[in-house]
Amino acid sequence: MKKHTIWTLVTLMSLSLSVPVFAGSDHGGGMQGGGMKGMQMKGMDMKGSMPMMGKEIRTTQVNGYTLTYRLIDMKQKMEMMKGMSMKGMDMSKMKSHHLMVFVKGADGKPVTDAKAGFKVEGPSGAQEPVQKVMCMAMSGGFGADVDFKAKGTYTVKTKVVAGDTKLVDQFTYTVE
Repeated sequence: MKKHTIWTLVTLMSLSLSVPVFAGSDHGGGMQGGGMKGMQMKGMDMKGSMPMMGKEIRTTQVNGYTLTYRLIDMKQKMEMMKGMSMKGMDMSKMKSHHLMVFVKGADGKPVTDAKAGFKVEGPSGAQEPVQKVMCMAMSGGFGADVDFKAKGTYTVKTKVVAGDTKLVDQFTYTVE
């Protein structure tokens, strides 16, 4: 059992370095099937979610679809992986956060065959006042790296296109 746990951790950490970000959700992300159930890891809370998977920052309904947003703090994620080899990674070019949106249809099933993007308007005086990024499909959702380095309120506009359906959402997120 110990060997299985160690190999699971090694595989998880390797995977998190091989893609831009390993992210999941408590509602059908990368940990489906209870593969992590019963494991105790540094940084894990009582519900079993880890900071590397981000925190839920918004859930909303748009035209019968449910959009759930999770934000991953990249500095916190890198801190959790301290001691692991970071060869080939240019940390100076890394964005501060990774933003994910998980889309579920009216039937409650995840929408994974879609295109998504974010337009992030920073607080006044921010070095990068507008960021436009296309998302990658990953872990049952869509994610992209964004910078939330400056303190203040950001406006996030999301567009998801699934077939003939276009979903548009907007919200604010404050960095303190």
